[in-house]
Amino acid sequence: MPIVDLLEDAALIRHIEEGAKGRVFGLRRETAPRLHSSQLPTSEAIDLASRLETYFVDPLESIVIQPRFKGCGILDSCFGDILARKSLCELKMVDRNLRSADIRQVLAYCALNYRSSQYEIESVTILNPRRGLEFSFVVEDLAERASGKNASELFHQITTFLSDFETVHQSS
Repeated sequence: MPIVDLLEDAALIRHIEEGAKGRVFGLRRETAPRLHSSQLPTSEAIDLASRLETYFVDPLESIVIQPRFKGCGILDSCFGDILARKSLCELKMVDRNLRSADIRQVLAYCALNYRSSQYEIESVTILNPRRGLEFSFVVEDLAERASGKNASELFHQITTFLSDFETVHQSS
């Protein structure tokens, strides 16, 4: 069933919204929910879902939604957005440009994956369906551009820091 058809199901929309609100409010440690200043109208949500459906239309493509990356040291396990074949895709549905924090996020996921060897990730893509933008990088090239090191060196350095940080600070 196409995503657009699912998004026309009002009961399903309410269920998804409540689940998402519960997850977000649970992270904030607040008792009273705050309303987001720019609540997404249903029509815009349907439009964004349609764009994503079009982007991931290849029927041969193996897609994992929210791939889990095992934690390392002080960093607990975390979830990416989409793993499509050998590409980690992060979704940014914001009205801003790409930020260095977005790059650090995908590099952290790649470092965790390097340590656990859970997935075969050769590239990363940061998609912004709201703005119609796509930033794609080969992992090796991104590591080199971000750090001057090859991917193995960078990811080893990141995971060693995460592991050693926990050990050093526990003994203090």
